[in-house]
Amino acid sequence: MGSHALRVAARTPGLAVAGVVSQRSAERAAAALAREAPGAVDSAVAGDDLAEVVARAGGADVVLLATHGHLVDLEAPLAAAFELGLRVVCIGEDAIYPQAVDAELAARLETLAKRRAVAMVGTGANPGYVMDYLPMVLTAVTTGWSSIRVRRASSLAPFGETVLRSMGVGLTPEQFAAAAERGEIDGHVGYDASVAFLAAGLGVSLEIVDNVCEPIVRDRPTELDGHSYPGGVVVGVEQRCRAVAATGQSVILEHPQRLGRLDGEEPLHDLIELDGGDLLRARISPALDGGVATVALMINLIPALMRAEPGIHTIASLPLTPFDAPEARGRVAAANI
Repeated sequence: MGSHALRVAARTPGLAVAGVVSQRSAERAAAALAREAPGAVDSAVAGDDLAEVVARAGGADVVLLATHGHLVDLEAPLAAAFELGLRVVCIGEDAIYPQAVDAELAARLETLAKRRAVAMVGTGANPGYVMDYLPMVLTAVTTGWSSIRVRRASSLAPFGETVLRSMGVGLTPEQFAAAAERGEIDGHVGYDASVAFLAAGLGVSLEIVDNVCEPIVRDRPTELDGHSYPGGVVVGVEQRCRAVAATGQSVILEHPQRLGRLDGEEPLHDLIELDGGDLLRARISPALDGGVATVALMINLIPALMRAEPGIHTIASLPLTPFDAPEARGRVAAANI
């Protein structure tokens, strides 16, 4: 995702790529810079250390952080960026609503951001938009709600081996069950953040009562987008999270994701249903492309982030419009690859 963000940032009028950082190696960062932003090769800096890259680049304004999903792993890179006086757009799942994941850690980051007079926002297609922000916005045109159901049927085809492995793709059902028992199947990371973000926006207290992840097994062989698997193995997961409020309101988040779609399978789509007496149903078809939508959110949030008060923000607290504001020009410090 970092490479995609780098490519789009390099092509966005008003943005300049100052540097690229890869925690794996400087060579990897240099290769990404040459591949995704060839026009910036002579002016941008590549390396494996954020502080060094920013210093050699002569400064920067914003970091596009695309490294980890869990807040405990995000603390160090976020703190490093804050100490350098850099604003951050982060796509780590836990960054969507960090205070719900670890209140103490989030408070430390909030304090540091304010001390260094910088702002951070977490974003992404999911979590951060489809399953939380959109239903939150839709409740504004209802006079009340008793239940919210969101179903996102999406494709895993664009993702690499790391993500596919975390979903158990290629395993037999028996191997999947054993891997899940060992805690090796991640499924969709971000339900905690989505539920907390949604609850805060709606002004209710929601408690997750179940979160299940089941394998999707295709009886036919899969030959799709460079992926090849025999019939009878796992090609994705169906995950379902249910949260309830003390007042009886409920939220159900469903996320089947598989390698593409074969004939006869559920179409790729995003569905939001609000029930408050009258049923409101909103459908996006085909489903939002997770990569395209996430990178668009990263870029489009930069103008608002440049003007935001110091601290940790959500996309609900910032204006969200296409990146076309000339006064929001800035230098992108690094896209972590």
